[in-house]
Amino acid sequence: MTTKRWRLIAALGIVASAAAACGVSTGDDSFSVIPPEEDPFGLDATSTTTTTSTTTTTLPATPDTVPSTTSPVLLESAEFYFLTTRSRLQPFFVALPPPFSADQIADILEAGPPPDVALESLIEEGLIVSFSESRAVLTVDLDADTFERIPSTQQTEAIGQIVMTMISSLQRVGLVNFTIEGELISVKKGNSLLSDVGEPLAYDDFVTLLASPPPAAASTTLPPIPVTEPTLAPPEATLPDQ
Repeated sequence: MTTKRWRLIAALGIVASAAAACGVSTGDDSFSVIPPEEDPFGLDATSTTTTTSTTTTTLPATPDTVPSTTSPVLLESAEFYFLTTRSRLQPFFVALPPPFSADQIADILEAGPPPDVALESLIEEGLIVSFSESRAVLTVDLDADTFERIPSTQQTEAIGQIVMTMISSLQRVGLVNFTIEGELISVKKGNSLLSDVGEPLAYDDFVTLLASPPPAAASTTLPPIPVTEPTLAPPEATLPDQ
């Protein structure tokens, strides 16, 4: 019930009370129907109820984690050379993301082979100090104290480890030479002979140290081309004059 109607009912009550006090007759006969057009308060008006509808839009739930698309990392094999129990050089392959740097190769070479592999290394941590490269020649600077701790009978294998690993793993490197504190030195080659001071060394200089030498390249010999000599026709016989 609205406040307006409560006020109207209260007003009618006051009027009824005043009429009763003044002796106005009450009862069913004392009331008459008021035409709608004479109704000053609009009591006969039909109550209208207005309903407001609310539309709620439910947004799809946002996942806490958005799946990310990752591209596979392409790996290539770097070739390292370690020693067998018979002190022969054996290639060992490690998958790395290219391109490889000389520092990466040196770190793995100094770390040595995995413990579950029957291989050893003469390259101690700190032996390789730095690198410089020029025209496909890699210069490796060695630490003097660490290098001197390698027995002279094994220095050939140690140098071979570095040379063959660097040339096999770094595509732009074809030769390697060595310095100590920036000064060029001579080192032992695979035939146990000393190189010239600063002589660049090749992979083939240490092939004799391999546990399994690479197979010799098959030579292709072309079969001899048969030579056909021209066949001369016999001279025609000359008949004697009659």
